[in-house]
Amino acid sequence: MLSKKQEIQKQEKMVLINFSVPASFKKKFKITAAELDMTQSNLLQKIFKEWENRHKL
Repeated sequence: MLSKKQEIQKQEKMVLINFSVPASFKKKFKITAAELDMTQSNLLQKIFKEWENRHKL
């Protein structure tokens, strides 16, 4: 059985994304992902999907 991360990677090629955020945001985001037992990548994808759903995109 594949993990969620492996399923995503199997479905679509993963690429790096690079942008700057304030240090305090980075720290809070990293801690939040760890508390949720998620990778930062998975957390970002989940948050973005929720944003898309709320904005009907």
